[in-house]
Amino acid sequence: MKKQSTIFIIVILLLMLIGCQEQNEPSTDAPLDNFFANTELNYGEYVFIFEDVVARAKAMDLADKTLEKWVIRALGDEKLSNKRDLTPDEALKIAKKNQTENQAWITVAEEKYEVKVTEEELDQWISAGPDQSDIPQQKAFADALKLSIVELNHEFDRELYKQALSWEKLIPVLEKKYETNDQEVLLDKYMEQVEQEKKSK
Repeated sequence: MKKQSTIFIIVILLLMLIGCQEQNEPSTDAPLDNFFANTELNYGEYVFIFEDVVARAKAMDLADKTLEKWVIRALGDEKLSNKRDLTPDEALKIAKKNQTENQAWITVAEEKYEVKVTEEELDQWISAGPDQSDIPQQKAFADALKLSIVELNHEFDRELYKQALSWEKLIPVLEKKYETNDQEVLLDKYMEQVEQEKKSK
C-alpha cells in the first residue's frame, strides 16, 4: 500500500509539473498546487467534468491522436484547478508545450544520464501501482474516455508513467551528481536541462 501511495504521489507531481500553466503563459515555476486535492467532488461530478472535457477535445477534430490526449489533459487540468474552460487555441498551445516537455524529459534521461525505461518494466511498474488504485478521479477519467483502468494506465497515460518511472530511476543518479537528496533542488536542476533540450529542437 505504501508503494502504491508513493507511486501516485510521484505521478501527481509529474502531472502538476507538465500541467503547470498560467492563464496567459505556460510556466514551470508555478505548479498546480492542488491538482486533485483542492476539489471535493464525487465520482459523478468528475465524470460530468471529464465527459465535457473529452467532448470538447474531440470537437477539435485533431488528426494527431497523441496530441489530442495532451489537449484532453490540458483542458482537464485547467477545469479542475481553475474551474475555467480553455479556448481551443489555448488548449492546443499548452498541449504542444507539455508534449514537448515530456519528450525532452525522456530524451535527457536517456541521452545524458543513460537512464532508460523498458516497455516490460514500465508495464510491471504500472501494474504494481496505478492499476491498483481506487481513486474516484481516475475511475471517472477512464469512464469518460470509455476505457478500463488498465487501458487508461497502460495506453492513454503511458507516457506520463514513463516520465514518472524515469524520475524514480533518476533520483539516485542526480543525488550523487548534485550531492543532495533535496528533491526540489534535484527537480529544478533537471528541469534546467529539460529546458535546454527543448530549445535545441
